[in-house]
Amino acid sequence: MKMNSWVKAFALSGLMLSGLAGAPVLAMQDQREPVRVSAPDYPRSAERRGIEGYVVIAYDIDESGDVVEPTVAEAEPAGVFDRAAIRAVSSWRFAEAATTTTGHQTRLNFTLQD
Repeated sequence: MKMNSWVKAFALSGLMLSGLAGAPVLAMQDQREPVRVSAPDYPRSAERRGIEGYVVIAYDIDESGDVVEPTVAEAEPAGVFDRAAIRAVSSWRFAEAATTTTGHQTRLNFTLQD
């Protein structure tokens, strides 16, 4: 049986942060420093069926560092990982800023490995 192992690439270029093996890799294109980033849960039904894919989430970050209005910009396969991706990105926090920043996008890859 395949075990859930996260290899996530957040589809933005710039600063690279990485943790332990299997931890998310985060690349940010802007100056909003991540304060808290959590990996999404792999949906059990997708894991049982061996489904892999990705979701691109579009969002804004308000002055206090909270993610605002995350939406699915792209997903493959559609509808399988959407809720898990939105739930994870909604919990992220970034450094405070003078104004809301808009136009952020993050790609979360859902990958199973033996």
